[in-house]
Amino acid sequence: MFGFCLRYSNSRADAQDLLQDGFIKVFDSITTLKDPSQLEGWMSRVFINLALSKFRKSSRGPVMVEVVDVSEEPTEELTVDSEPLEIEVVLQCLMALPENYRMVINLYAIDKLSHKEIAESLGTTISNSKSLLHRARVLLKELVEQQKNKDTGKQ
Repeated sequence: MFGFCLRYSNSRADAQDLLQDGFIKVFDSITTLKDPSQLEGWMSRVFINLALSKFRKSSRGPVMVEVVDVSEEPTEELTVDSEPLEIEVVLQCLMALPENYRMVINLYAIDKLSHKEIAESLGTTISNSKSLLHRARVLLKELVEQQKNKDTGKQ
């Protein structure tokens, strides 16, 4: 669960706080779990909801950006050279994203929520969710490429 918390946090300290709060919530609510075989998915949902709640409390309202023309599935693949990356490098790049971008990319690409679900969770529109995801992917690609160039000594 700590890796999960890192994806939704600005720093390791924030992730540790989220982890602690999440387990407190899990222990307080464990009696609501009907099927023990669903424990992992249920815990993930508890942590997602807690991360979203903290995000909404820290935000000053809905996050609005200029909507760019994006389709449900991107027409152009955002790829990085096929060299494998260390998980810590990817996490650092993910943590460097602005909070609203990081939330949308986590919810869509990793937690498999639809744009409708993301929009409802963040209190925004579906088109804004799509736009944020598009911008997050572009920025994440740039950050990963910068990190790879720094690691290989390229300028």
